[in-house]
Amino acid sequence: MDLFNINAISSQVVSSNGNEHVFFGVDNKYIYHSLITIMSLSENAGQSIYQFHIISSELDETDAELFIRVLAGTQHGLIFHHTGDNLFTSLPTTALFTRAAYYRLLAPMLVPDARRVLYLDADMVCLKSPAELWSIPMEEGVIALVVGDSDRQQPRLASNIGLKNACYFNSGMMLIDVVQWNNEHISEQVFNILNTAGSRFQYPDQDALNIVLEESVRYVDRRFNYIEMLAHDEQGYNIDVPADTCIVHYAGADKPWQEWNKQKVCQYYSNIYCRSPIAEQPFDLPSNHHQAKKMYKCMFRSHQFFRGIYWRIKYYRMRYL
Repeated sequence: MDLFNINAISSQVVSSNGNEHVFFGVDNKYIYHSLITIMSLSENAGQSIYQFHIISSELDETDAELFIRVLAGTQHGLIFHHTGDNLFTSLPTTALFTRAAYYRLLAPMLVPDARRVLYLDADMVCLKSPAELWSIPMEEGVIALVVGDSDRQQPRLASNIGLKNACYFNSGMMLIDVVQWNNEHISEQVFNILNTAGSRFQYPDQDALNIVLEESVRYVDRRFNYIEMLAHDEQGYNIDVPADTCIVHYAGADKPWQEWNKQKVCQYYSNIYCRSPIAEQPFDLPSNHHQAKKMYKCMFRSHQFFRGIYWRIKYYRMRYL
């Protein structure tokens, strides 16, 4: 498929009510988790009316019915964009960053008549209305509102890709000026960089976006993309997000839907999951020895000693056998 042949992407409009466009790009591992994010946004929408967009090559009718059920009775709209299986197959991927990471680059191209679009990763939960984010002005030359990565990581991440300064943003949340993005052909620029240098990047799409948009973004408060790296120490289990957090982002390999993560901050995902259409689906179990080690320590911590012993044995078998 031609990278820029948007007409080759089929769109299914279930309902079209919202005037604030929110996009998710997902594969089969994140489809259900984007459902949790959408529930959290809907419940904290206030007076906002969202037009939700799901971009995926793996969404089936059963999955679609869950999204429709969640939004039934609300004013929010829903559109599915089916990309096909061949899109972005030539671009670099890793175990953590699949082809779905590039779907965010399609958002401004799919709704060219919109004023702004909000892209969100599917490992996020909205805690407060993000209406203030939408009201932040974007001066001439500002193409997107973003949040910087951690202060400790930014200098290293910026240096790795040769940025002029030490500012580096996390692409999990971007509020995009559609007209400016499309006029400057940002998606095309990012794809060109990925085709020529993407294999050298640690975070392919995010690194490329930082290069292209280095002087065209405005950094906003961290509460709009509060990055939480789940830690397995005493502080990690008990720490909470700041009280003014709008969107918590479970970045990193550890996620709140994994059985070995019971940190306090996981409650925001779990509370919605328990009353969602996917509540009967079990959390992920360990698939390698690193995860099994976290699992048995988590079980011992919660006084589930028999499960702890079981997973400790599994850990040794996974690691040594």
